[in-house]
Amino acid sequence: MSAFPWAPAGIAFVVGVVATPLVLRAALRFGLLDRPNERSSHTRVTPRGGGVAVALACAAALLVAGTGGGRGAVFLAGALAMALLGLGDDRFDLPVLPRLAAQALVAGVVVWAIGGLESLPLPAPLDLRLGWLGGPLAVLWILAVVNFYNFLDGIDGLAGLQGVVTGVGIALAAWDPFAASLGAAAAGACLAFLTHNWSPARVFLGDAGSLLLGYTFAALPLLSPPRARGSSVFLMAMSLWLFLADATWTRLRMIAREPRWYGPHRNHVYQRLVASGWSHARTSLVIGAASALLTGAGLWAWSQPEPGAKWAVLALAATLFLAELVAARRREARA
Repeated sequence: MSAFPWAPAGIAFVVGVVATPLVLRAALRFGLLDRPNERSSHTRVTPRGGGVAVALACAAALLVAGTGGGRGAVFLAGALAMALLGLGDDRFDLPVLPRLAAQALVAGVVVWAIGGLESLPLPAPLDLRLGWLGGPLAVLWILAVVNFYNFLDGIDGLAGLQGVVTGVGIALAAWDPFAASLGAAAAGACLAFLTHNWSPARVFLGDAGSLLLGYTFAALPLLSPPRARGSSVFLMAMSLWLFLADATWTRLRMIAREPRWYGPHRNHVYQRLVASGWSHARTSLVIGAASALLTGAGLWAWSQPEPGAKWAVLALAATLFLAELVAARRREARA
């Protein structure tokens, strides 16, 4: 781990504080509005597209910190494409299949240009060499994180707080100077966004932000040296664990129980906690604190050569998600 890059974080925070109210006004003017539906945990029409402010803040920080050369340019092109795709969805509610196809195209081009995974991102002895499967699995990883991050952006403050936690984790791990700068910038930008998104939110991140952040956290590990990419992805998976586990568990549960498992819903564990009486702020703080603990544990395991450290972090991750599930079920039983 290296010293935290304060300059990109500070620049992104200042620009984010200024840009977010401007984006909010633009969203009202151009009709970027989130109207409550079957998936919503909010009850009033709220401007969305706040992710544009996050993108502008990160871009301003990178103008000072640098863009990382050729591979950084490829990464940034993918980030811009994801943000624009999300912005288009915020405005026009794009159909699911064309949206997924566009995401897969962006992810495929980025992986083709900067490389995929050499091994499974798991502790030994499960860190198996992947060979030609490394590219497709890297694309699948990006697609999963992009969409799961979008699924978990459903209550005030949750996705923004996760962005702060994971951005700090990337900045401290510093597997690549560009990645460290962008991680710090993302943390600063998300912290600025939270000043307008904390409950009760005045503006939502929108797909422009959730797709951008999901892509950033999924693709940045691929900028680490090829042999270290598995460890970098593992760190990101631990930092994002409660997002990834919630989305996976909920989807599998719906496939088993619901004929229309693919439709809009409010069955995510975090949504169940809110529906059972927890406030948006409490739910976001509890999940954010658990994610911070997992990120810290992941950074510790990152610095340890023994696989036992990663297994210990995996056990902690499973325990925390189980605790979240138990809390939701107990509260639902009392309701």
